[in-house]
Amino acid sequence: MSMPQADSPVTGFRPFFNPATGEWITYTALAEDSDGQLVRFTWRSVPGGVITEHIHPRQEERFTILAGEAHFTLNGAELVAGAGETVVVPAGVPHSEGNPGPGEIDGVVELRPALHTKEWHEALAGLVADGKTTPRGAPKNPLQLGATFWYFRHESRVTSPPIWAQNLMLPPLWALAKAFGVRPYYDHWDSRIRGAG
Repeated sequence: MSMPQADSPVTGFRPFFNPATGEWITYTALAEDSDGQLVRFTWRSVPGGVITEHIHPRQEERFTILAGEAHFTLNGAELVAGAGETVVVPAGVPHSEGNPGPGEIDGVVELRPALHTKEWHEALAGLVADGKTTPRGAPKNPLQLGATFWYFRHESRVTSPPIWAQNLMLPPLWALAKAFGVRPYYDHWDSRIRGAG
C-alpha cells in the first residue's frame, strides 16, 4: 500500500471515531474554505456517548440536531435538543453534551472562527486510537498531555481541573514535551482523503 502524495488533491474526509466520547466526526468545511472563519463537520453520537464539560475560549459552537435527542449542559443549565433544533454555545461558556440513548444522535456542528479545530479533534481521536489514553480520553503520558492540551488551548479547555491549575501545570509539560520530541499532533491522524494525483 503506497502513501498518498502530499501534493495530491483532497477528495474528501474519512469519518473518525473517538471511543472516549462516543462521537463520529466527518469534516465537511475547513478553515481554508472560508478564510479561517468556519469549520463544519457531521456529528454522530452513539448511545452512552459523553463529551465532558469544556469551553471554547475564542469560538462560538453551533449544534444543529438532525435526528435523536442531544442532552446538553450550558453554563450549568440542562437542555435537550431534538431534530430541527439548534443549540448555540457562545465563546467561553462551559458546556457538555451527552447521549443517554436509546438511539444515535445525528447533527451538524459549526465552530467560528475555525482556528485549529480539525487538528484538535483528530488529535483527541488519534491518541485514543493509538492506545495512548485512559478510557476517558486523557493522555497517559504527561508530556503528551502537556503537548496536546497546551498547544490546542485556544480551541478547547476542560473545566476540571480548574483552568488556573492547567495554566500552572501544562506549560512546563509542554516545554519538556518539546525537549523530548513529543508533538501535539501527528500527521497520521489527518482525516483528509487524498486522490492518486
